[in-house]
Amino acid sequence: MISVQNLLQPSNGSKESDLLGVKEGSFAAATTTDSMPRRGLKMLFGILSLCFFMSSCALFQPVTKADDKDKEEEELDPISGRRVYDPETGTYIEVKDVVLQDMDTIRWTDVPASSFPPITASDEAYTGGGGASDLIRVDDLGSEFLSTYNVALILPVLTDRFNEFSTEINESALKAINYYGGVQLALDQLRDEDISLNVSVLDSKASTYAVNSLLRSNQEVRNSNLIIGPFLRDNINLVADWAKQNEKVMVSPYSAAAGIVSKTPEYVQVNPSLRTHTGAILEHALANYRQDQIVLVSKDVPAERARLQYFQEEFKLRSGLFNAPPLQEFIISDESADLANMEVLPFIEIQDTTVFIVPNWDEAFVYALLRKIDTSKLPEDEVIVYGMPQWMRFQRLEFDYYEKLNVHISSSSYINPLSSEVRSFKQRFFDKFGSIPTNEAYLGYDVMLYFSRMMKKYGTKFHLALEREPMQMMHTRFNFERVIAPASRSGADLFDTIEQFENKYVNILKFEDFQFQLAN
Repeated sequence: MISVQNLLQPSNGSKESDLLGVKEGSFAAATTTDSMPRRGLKMLFGILSLCFFMSSCALFQPVTKADDKDKEEEELDPISGRRVYDPETGTYIEVKDVVLQDMDTIRWTDVPASSFPPITASDEAYTGGGGASDLIRVDDLGSEFLSTYNVALILPVLTDRFNEFSTEINESALKAINYYGGVQLALDQLRDEDISLNVSVLDSKASTYAVNSLLRSNQEVRNSNLIIGPFLRDNINLVADWAKQNEKVMVSPYSAAAGIVSKTPEYVQVNPSLRTHTGAILEHALANYRQDQIVLVSKDVPAERARLQYFQEEFKLRSGLFNAPPLQEFIISDESADLANMEVLPFIEIQDTTVFIVPNWDEAFVYALLRKIDTSKLPEDEVIVYGMPQWMRFQRLEFDYYEKLNVHISSSSYINPLSSEVRSFKQRFFDKFGSIPTNEAYLGYDVMLYFSRMMKKYGTKFHLALEREPMQMMHTRFNFERVIAPASRSGADLFDTIEQFENKYVNILKFEDFQFQLAN
């Protein structure tokens, strides 16, 4: 069984009401079809969000039926007056003079949703996201195997910021809606695999106050076996601390920030950190080019130069030599006038290959650097440039430079448009919601699918088995490893010094034929 709170069913075949349903501080919304873009989605989002302010009502009560014997004896004559039963004759007689009486006043009573639960996607009664699940067994690590697992999704749907007169929807809310669309497709798959879940979707409102309120009093959160979300760093910190104290596994699907938690093995980070990206870029570069061909590039700014230190430290670890000569560094003045006059030529190997690694996502700086490299090199000089994931979203850059300079970037995801699995997902998503899936939809699908399967296989402490189960998913590969506190790397009991678990797989993409393609 997979139950989703307040899952609204579509009417008249419409796909627009099928995307989202939420309980308590939550929301109901839908993606939009091509003929009904954001305006239609906004209107529907507003109407459905009213669900948060109403409880289920007992609108109709069963009608008391007349006695079968009276039914047979009663004649169906035309109604011309009031008919009453005469006990002396044993028949019904018609009363001509009818005394009019006041009608009873109808009194409406709000009934808690828990008393009359909504219809769920599985056509089974919703258990409330916190009901007791049958305990099957407990293993040696204290992991409980249950008949049904409770999952709490905390997403920034921002129902409190909805404006029916605006034609725009907040970008974070759109990401959350698309994310949950992917979750719903994953639930369809999990139902086929006989994985039983209670899923609660809760609105973080991108607010620490709202998240604190959920942690203090929301039963779906308190009874959860797995928490997925939220998105913002401050809220992640709050939920991670609470998850550690209450021994709940928390999965952070979106943030790539490092150092959010301290010694919290219950915290699982799906998005690789900057340090992990650094290691992946350097590993790929050293696997294909010599050390003396590599040049690290940075503006002369402390925060940016610190990124180069990541590469230098990774290089020492990989070389195994404490006194290994460092990689070359090309430091550029941050003055805008100097960007056009930067001296790139001394770093370009004549008739050889030069590899520039640029851990920078300032579009103006990257544009000036690539242009200078292109004008400085000779036709027979080969140049490889490694950049960061943000380069995919640049607007000003001419992609001719990407092609001519063999640009490679690191990325936490790669969705292969030629994959049969991706094509099938796109079709199913469009059939269900009338919309094209975004990257958040793929993320929501993969995260829900992977961690639900892990709970089914390893129980409530499945995070301790993550390293055993690397798996290729649709948008990336999951390869989780424990992150150990630096001062404790040589300690005997590593479990007590686990900072968190993190996905260490990073995709390296190369720009070829005017598109980014997988290079590793």
